[in-house]
Amino acid sequence: MFSNHITGVKGRAKSDRQISVEERNRLVRIAEEKLSNDYEIYHWNANIHGIVIKLYTNSAHLYDFWVENWYPAPRTHTVLPHGALYAVIGVDGFEPSAYYNHETKTAIFINTEYYGQCKSWALGLAADILETQHNIHSIHGSCAIVNGKGVVIIAPTGTGKSTHTWGLTQLPDGKIHSDDWCFLQYKKGLAMADISERKFYIRTDMVRSFPNLESILDRCKCENVHDNDYTSFGNSRAILNPEWIGGPDKFVERAVVKSVILLRRDKESAAEERLEPDDAVRILEEGKYQVLAGAGGNVGEFGYESFYNPYLLIKRPEVQKNFFRQLFDVAGCHILNTGVETVEESQKRIRRIMREA
Repeated sequence: MFSNHITGVKGRAKSDRQISVEERNRLVRIAEEKLSNDYEIYHWNANIHGIVIKLYTNSAHLYDFWVENWYPAPRTHTVLPHGALYAVIGVDGFEPSAYYNHETKTAIFINTEYYGQCKSWALGLAADILETQHNIHSIHGSCAIVNGKGVVIIAPTGTGKSTHTWGLTQLPDGKIHSDDWCFLQYKKGLAMADISERKFYIRTDMVRSFPNLESILDRCKCENVHDNDYTSFGNSRAILNPEWIGGPDKFVERAVVKSVILLRRDKESAAEERLEPDDAVRILEEGKYQVLAGAGGNVGEFGYESFYNPYLLIKRPEVQKNFFRQLFDVAGCHILNTGVETVEESQKRIRRIMREA
């Protein structure tokens, strides 16, 4: 592999998303003091769907992945950030933690350089602004296009979003759009999805389903790959240029969504169910999932995360429900259980659903 960084924290650190402005100011002072005392200081503006988020960090790893992951914001003194993310390591007296203040659009990470949570909160920070100011829907899901029809796959972390999105690219007319997050706008009876990231942050254990991916991962910057084995740790990751998957023609930046697939993984539910819009919204609002590696919590237990989106820093249930109702007005919804079928069997179902859309 091109490079590999082992982080001390390998999953989501504990968090508080409702800190006061006073607490925000105290934590920012701690972060800025650490940055001012360190030789290594990095900062860079990311353009996340038009929202500029500025990273301040003393972690070369976070800076490296941040720059790889996002589109750059224009480098001029007249372009000011809409939000800030401080990420500092080596602070005495702090457990690994993450904090957010909505009023000032500021996130602070202390003593964790696991990029997954940093990336997720950057998206959540952008979503906080886009939802209310621009009526743009943020979805924790992947998207692909087959024969001009877009499908969004929504699911908890680790249940197969990326695997099934990549599976669709194996079709002659299949193209990949996004791997983990997309922005949707509803206009003129269409649901139009736009990409969120310049490069994908993917699980390396996808090589189990796509062995030819290994030669691509060998050219990527990686995180937490143990013993040069892409499958040995369930939450090892890589930053991947999506055009490497099948060439530039296999990657698109906008899709018109015609189908929605929800994924769950258990041993009891039916393999497939067509959902009415109200039922789909109810399942999404409940957000029941089984905890997998990298998702936080105790692996194997069941938890609840509304809309399968742990990255939303500010919860607005009614706003999200309204967004999803608009989506299901123009795109049919099915739920598949990846716990009772093989990847190949579930993939066949997704392809059939897309043909019938």
